[in-house]
Amino acid sequence: MIFLIALLEAFVFVCFCKGAIKKHPGVFYVLSVAIIAFCACYKIMNLYTVFPEWTYTYIISVFWRGAFATALFVIVMYIGALDRKSKIVKALMPIRGYLSIIACLITLAHSFAYGAYYIPTMINNPQELDLRGIIALIITLPLFTIMIILMVTSFIKVRRKMKPKVWKNVQRLAYPWFALLYIYLMVLFIPTVIESFDPASELSMFYKVNYILSVVIYTLVFVGYFILRIRKYRLDKVRT
Repeated sequence: MIFLIALLEAFVFVCFCKGAIKKHPGVFYVLSVAIIAFCACYKIMNLYTVFPEWTYTYIISVFWRGAFATALFVIVMYIGALDRKSKIVKALMPIRGYLSIIACLITLAHSFAYGAYYIPTMINNPQELDLRGIIALIITLPLFTIMIILMVTSFIKVRRKMKPKVWKNVQRLAYPWFALLYIYLMVLFIPTVIESFDPASELSMFYKVNYILSVVIYTLVFVGYFILRIRKYRLDKVRT
């Protein structure tokens, strides 16, 4: 459910701000950093006790849980998988790199929110982590490393200093990264879905449905992307 909200918000954001992002990408980088700062303050200062509950459900959690950044990444990846001649690709391709950087910066808010708990726990009390948490942390390391590499090389000044072939090869890391992201999400969601079928589960029906829908929606989005990307690869081969 949160991902659907994030996907809608990300799509509206991209549609309404594409012109401004193209002209002033730096402003949006600053706003992304401001979101990181706010999420940090939200956690440190326990602001959930101050703001209305709906602000967490529809706004804070979308950034806090990484859903908005994931939605932006989905848009970035789909831009590369669709026909270059389509109107939406022509409109968004010029800001694809900017959107990628924005998504990476916002992901840092999610990394802080969860890293603030999991990293100290892993160091001081590793026995408190279950198998799901351990696997998620293992996957996080290459995910985070590749994301930083992709973000840095997406900046125009960095790109201009790199050889075109080298830059393209580095950017191809986005494909295994996207696959890893899906695996990471399934590691987080599937165990909870399985547990929800247990009659003794204490999860409410709302959360059971929410987790099941999340797995289905993420799977449709990610599998749909890879199908489109393979299709485009084959079409490009035929054209050349």
